[in-house]
Amino acid sequence: MRKPLLVLLTLVLLTVSVHAEDTTYADIPFPQWSKDLRRTEIITFGSLPFVTLWTTVGYSLATKGTVRSPFDKSSSGFTTGDQARIIGIAAATSLGLGLFDLAFTLIRRKIKAKKAWDEIGDNVQIIPFSRELKERQDGVPQSPPAYLQGGLESALF
Repeated sequence: MRKPLLVLLTLVLLTVSVHAEDTTYADIPFPQWSKDLRRTEIITFGSLPFVTLWTTVGYSLATKGTVRSPFDKSSSGFTTGDQARIIGIAAATSLGLGLFDLAFTLIRRKIKAKKAWDEIGDNVQIIPFSRELKERQDGVPQSPPAYLQGGLESALF
């Protein structure tokens, strides 16, 4: 009785079209700091299993003199204190990797922004306001713009 009911329920669930809303975040402008924080989180937690494996191998090589398998269930495995040290070292190393990537990304972005600013800065031309030049062009004396009123000769101090 249970097996036919399970098969029927499975077939019904497979044939029902499941409609999921498209929840893309392309139209939502997230601030850059939240994107950077998310990237740091992904790198930190994503590297944790690999760093733990290599920390275990390195720790066993450093303390025992031989490479011990972290998956070995025999009595010659690691003690509870060894396991706590391995996890602590791996967590600190993973956090260090995430923070290093964050610092590297921020520095690289700052350098790119400075290069872009330097390229734009070379193309800017400043043309000072000159009454005589304006009068010569139009033939009629002109008053300076409103921001230069009050005896100021230049907007730059």
